[in-house]
Amino acid sequence: MAYLKTPGLVLRNLNYKEADKLLTVYTLEYGKVPAVAKGVRKVKSSMRGGIQLFSHSDFVFYHGRSLDTVTQCAVIEPFPQLRSDLDRFAFAAYFAELALESVPEREANPDIFYLLLTCLHLLVTHDPELVTRLFEVRLMNVLGYAPELTNCLYCGAEVKGRMRFSLQDGGLVCTDCAPEAAKLVYISPGAAANLKALSTMDLDKCGRIRLSTALRQELAALLSQYIETQLEREFKSRAFLDSLNQV
Repeated sequence: MAYLKTPGLVLRNLNYKEADKLLTVYTLEYGKVPAVAKGVRKVKSSMRGGIQLFSHSDFVFYHGRSLDTVTQCAVIEPFPQLRSDLDRFAFAAYFAELALESVPEREANPDIFYLLLTCLHLLVTHDPELVTRLFEVRLMNVLGYAPELTNCLYCGAEVKGRMRFSLQDGGLVCTDCAPEAAKLVYISPGAAANLKALSTMDLDKCGRIRLSTALRQELAALLSQYIETQLEREFKSRAFLDSLNQV
């Protein structure tokens, strides 16, 4: 058995036995790692800070058959703001669930690690809804579900005027090809343009985007439907976010 050393983000943190924690850590070098941190709920544990939910920490794991064991943990960035603010906590929890449920265990993907890390930083300082749209778009791109936002999926013609979007096939559909498409929804030119911008812009420039209330609602609904269709599941944390927005 080997010791594994890597930076990681704590995306799941559950009490286990009398003083342990069960963790799911998204690591830079090994992807999603399930692990147990023994004795960390004791007051004197030196690892308490590093295993807090959403913390960015340096980990040393002892590699086991099903669960690794955290043997060392040193916090890099604790992100306390994401645990003390209910709204930001809810958005961060949604990021975590999306990432954890869309990838297999122990397959490294540095793009997902850095996307998570960057968007957690942005969540502290930027508009949470806008950061969430950025995270959704870029995660789907990394996973191979980048939508076609210029030409028709079927015939390749440029789509203008009233636009339709296929949730199943992932992109714009022209009027002529619409009868062939499945799970069509209408999408405004403004929404399509902003999806393009979110797909290509530098992550830390997302604060430059200005969206009307109508566009915010349209993008949130479209991306929620698209993600659930492509990943074939519903996300509990998304339902919780929606309930907060209705309060």
